[in-house]
Amino acid sequence: MSLLFSQVTLTADGFEDNLLVSGIPRNIIDLEGWTKYDKFIKSLDMKTEINVHVKSYLYGDGERVNATPEEVAFMVRRMIFDDDFLDKHCETIEDSDFVIRYSPNELFGIDFIEL
Repeated sequence: MSLLFSQVTLTADGFEDNLLVSGIPRNIIDLEGWTKYDKFIKSLDMKTEINVHVKSYLYGDGERVNATPEEVAFMVRRMIFDDDFLDKHCETIEDSDFVIRYSPNELFGIDFIEL
């Protein structure tokens, strides 16, 4: 079994943060509920565009399955102890980008654009 997960880079108004998530996020719905994403969104207080860069990886061999939140946490721990973990032990399978339009004062507050 190979675990599918992604490293996501969020950039908005001079702020940047990285997080790992399960699968390959394609839009806002795939990021909601991940703690670091939610904290990043809450730190924004004005209308802005959030650039999202996604680099997706496989860890292991065999059938692809989306990593569980616990497996994503395991990957984070591996990265803490080995700076080159992703490059040495994982296969890069995709790079993608999209933009989230964030408006904290509007009813739903978020829209996204695929690039």
